[in-house]
Amino acid sequence: MTQIASKTIRIAQTQDAQDILDIYAPYITDTAITFTSTLPQIQDVQKKMENIKTGYPYLVCTIDDKVVGFAFADLYKSHDAYQWNTELSVYVDPRFHGRGIATALYTALFQILKTQGFYNFYALITLPNDASIALHRHFGFKELAVHKQDGYKMGAWRDVLWMVYRNEGAEGAEDPGESRAPVPFSKLRESQVQTALRLSTALLQGVR
Repeated sequence: MTQIASKTIRIAQTQDAQDILDIYAPYITDTAITFTSTLPQIQDVQKKMENIKTGYPYLVCTIDDKVVGFAFADLYKSHDAYQWNTELSVYVDPRFHGRGIATALYTALFQILKTQGFYNFYALITLPNDASIALHRHFGFKELAVHKQDGYKMGAWRDVLWMVYRNEGAEGAEDPGESRAPVPFSKLRESQVQTALRLSTALLQGVR
């Protein structure tokens, strides 16, 4: 009898740092998808995770308790005027591409960020990257601009596409400066977070 894999979207924990680094490392060393050039240490991953989680969600996807993908939101810019904005990132183990993992992670991420009250969600995509562009279009992102020769990595200048999703349902969305500040992730009710995680986990169950 074939055993059914256990699939979960949950909040990242410090013990996930090695798995996260294992996924992220090839993107650093072998691609221009991220402009990071130096491999971080486990402690760096853990510190960044804990710093992010005070204000933003940091999620992982596990299959049989092994982390196969992660996604998080982070600070867009430090000025108070930008506090309704956030920048999103998602990475999936290449062995698990095409299984709906990025979609499930983003589904949870979006619901949590909307609950927090963020207005502009930004994605910065090194070109070419058709899969990432398709994912973001699926979630309603629109193309803003292409920054030509925005970074130099792996022996070539790289263009970067900026995309944005505007949460029109956010309170005060027509005038975000008049709306309440987003609720820090660490201050959300547990039930609000768990609702988003259950919804996205359910999306995985039909994926092979």
